[in-house]
Amino acid sequence: MGVIVTLLPQPGRLQRLRAAIRDRHTLMTCEDWSAVTRTCETEPVHLAVLDLYADGPANFERVRVLKLRFPRVALIAYVSINTERARDMFDAGRCGLDGLIVADLDDAPATLLLHVEKAEARSVASVLRPAIAGLKPTVRDAVLASVTRAHERLTPEAFARLLAVPRRLLTRRLTEAGFPAPHRLLTWGRLIVAAHMLEDEHRSADGVAQVLDFPSGSAFRNTCQRYLHATPQQIRDRGGAAHVIAIFMAEVRGRGATAGPGPSAPTEPNGNGEDPTEDRAAGHGGHPVHAVYPAHPVHPGQAPRRTPARLAAIGGPFPGPGAGGTDGGSPDES
Repeated sequence: MGVIVTLLPQPGRLQRLRAAIRDRHTLMTCEDWSAVTRTCETEPVHLAVLDLYADGPANFERVRVLKLRFPRVALIAYVSINTERARDMFDAGRCGLDGLIVADLDDAPATLLLHVEKAEARSVASVLRPAIAGLKPTVRDAVLASVTRAHERLTPEAFARLLAVPRRLLTRRLTEAGFPAPHRLLTWGRLIVAAHMLEDEHRSADGVAQVLDFPSGSAFRNTCQRYLHATPQQIRDRGGAAHVIAIFMAEVRGRGATAGPGPSAPTEPNGNGEDPTEDRAAGHGGHPVHAVYPAHPVHPGQAPRRTPARLAAIGGPFPGPGAGGTDGGSPDES
């Protein structure tokens, strides 16, 4: 059970948040921005739910300071939107917010809880960004999206559609950079988020498995053993997300060091060039799902288009500073 700090002057919104999280987290209420900062300094806060207009006009400078001082704290804006405030949402995204809850629209209990869980995943992605900063945009975006979308149980096909890249091209780009194929990358993303959650000593392995939609606590423990050769408790003791990211990147570097002069083409048991190991994980109940390519196909040697859908796949409505796809990186090279 983690600590969530709130700055919500309206009692009704605070009550909705309490109803949504129930006993999953501890809520600490604050009366002003200074109290939020003090609470983050003295308590193991992992998420802040803030009304940007708590003291009048939107206070983006306070948000920027919080993000700089406490980069691991996920920040969610819980606000009412009208025509006068619409332009503020652009600045809200630029200052580092990890999520947005629109009052009377997104604050049903189930929706509120989903926003909290997604924002937590986006926050841990900030730990991963420095390690992948030098990668090609397609690969960087895919790695970030595997973390920020960890709660969604994406198939490889759905993952490729989110990134607006055909699945076979995405697999090739990842392989060339030393990263695993999409279905394994998605599992690594879930493990990174799971390790971040395990940093909270009050969270059990079964609770983490439930949040991330593993079939069971045993399935989660088996995945930890298969990928990390460790139990959830050992992952927690070794540093949580930072430990898992270190193992993940070491495996990537090792794969890149042992790679030959060029990646081999995927095995083609059915003549369509798709990786059979991905087909096993492609659909519900073991049935493959055929890839649906984006409206603007990408051919080998052509840089993928930076569509709004692809940018949203990386970090949702508020990707935060330095998120993949928003930093003006150069397009992929063939």
